[in-house]
Amino acid sequence: MKLLFAIKPFALSMFVFMLLNGCANLVSNNQVNGDFYTLQTVPAHLVDTAVLESLVFKNKQTQKLLTQIEFHEQRLNMVAMTYSGLPIIQAKWQYDSGLVELVSTQFNDEVVLRIIRDIQWVKWPVDTIKQGLSKGYTLIESTENSEQVREIKNQNKVLVKITYTSKHIVLQNIAEQYELVIEQLNDK
Repeated sequence: MKLLFAIKPFALSMFVFMLLNGCANLVSNNQVNGDFYTLQTVPAHLVDTAVLESLVFKNKQTQKLLTQIEFHEQRLNMVAMTYSGLPIIQAKWQYDSGLVELVSTQFNDEVVLRIIRDIQWVKWPVDTIKQGLSKGYTLIESTENSEQVREIKNQNKVLVKITYTSKHIVLQNIAEQYELVIEQLNDK
């Protein structure tokens, strides 16, 4: 009987250790490895809104996805699926603890954090994005041919260019060699 009582505290402490260790693996920080941007909190104007969007991701291949993103105070929920309805990503990100939940058949934590980073670059206000940029990086917003343009630069070299047209948004990540075309399908 004494042995049973001695095992229980040990088993309980091991369970707690494994639980905490497992939770630590679920949580990522707010910066993608080697990136120059730290994710920022959800801006007030987006809190309690949701967007349904069509995404076309182009690098060596082209992939089309439907996404739904819900914005809450300090939190972002995202789901993505193929046009045929196959789920690709279900993720929850919180400002104070990073990526807290991820279910994906194709993407790991780092890729999902990059997607969240791209969402922020497109949807967050300029001043908020500037707060997340590492020293030496700048964000410039301008108008070209009546279209709004954002450029993230380092040493006068454009790393990311985002163009807002009347029909869609085009994010060109020159540094990571991909393009993302976003078309909003709802009115918020």
